[in-house]
Amino acid sequence: MKILGVIRDNNYLEYLKYGLDGIIFPLENFSVDYFKYYSISDIENYKKNTDKLVFVVINKMIFNSDLDNLLEILKKLETLKVDGVFFYDLAILNLVKENKLSLNLIFNQTHMVTNSDTINLYYDLGVKGSYLSNEITKDEILNIRHNTKSDLFVLLLGNPVIAMSRRNLLTSYFANKNKSKSAIITIKEPKSGQEFLVKEDNNGTTFFYNKRLNLSNIYKELVDCGLNYGIVEQGNYSYNEYKDLIAAFVNFNKDKIDELAGHNRGFLYRETIYKVK
Repeated sequence: MKILGVIRDNNYLEYLKYGLDGIIFPLENFSVDYFKYYSISDIENYKKNTDKLVFVVINKMIFNSDLDNLLEILKKLETLKVDGVFFYDLAILNLVKENKLSLNLIFNQTHMVTNSDTINLYYDLGVKGSYLSNEITKDEILNIRHNTKSDLFVLLLGNPVIAMSRRNLLTSYFANKNKSKSAIITIKEPKSGQEFLVKEDNNGTTFFYNKRLNLSNIYKELVDCGLNYGIVEQGNYSYNEYKDLIAAFVNFNKDKIDELAGHNRGFLYRETIYKVK
């Protein structure tokens, strides 16, 4: 399994020293649900300084007014020979096919990538990678791996996205309370007691679990079954903590990972009812 990083500070080239196989770049103005976004210039700089893998996220809803600019960006990414583009909106698949662009597309519809039938449908359309939902069980992950040829990506460690709204919910909330606005807050669901991280930016408002998902307990099974890529998000880890975390995955040390990240296994052993099957 190759380990990919999602970086929140400015040291994205530095972390490659500790064993990351590559980095995922959420593209500014064309991606949502991240804490840091990157420009085409950042990706160009990365390509000049390393031959490690580079993946780009374009996961916002696409509007007609975006299409011309988006096509130019896709052509630029083709020229840069990025290793893959995570996409949400089918406009990207259509643009790539209509313009015969040589881009490796990765199906990335957050909660929707839950079964091999859907993944294989996209595979037959030329989409050779899929980013699995965080809401599926270990058995479902293994079953998907057994039943598809697609390259598979999984979040090994990070704060999963719960929901996203294009509305400025924090702006409205603080205006209603007559308080100064904060771009990031934590809230608690009263019945379950679970905490969620809520973040607003120009694209809207995103809700995250405020408890990191950590799949270290099945890491070796994922490697043995042939799962292709694991994603390790920096989140709010310091430079030293994140480099230690990378090293703990690269030279697998479950105890160290659990010490740094906790033991939240998400839905690995219990099905969620909120799922498209």
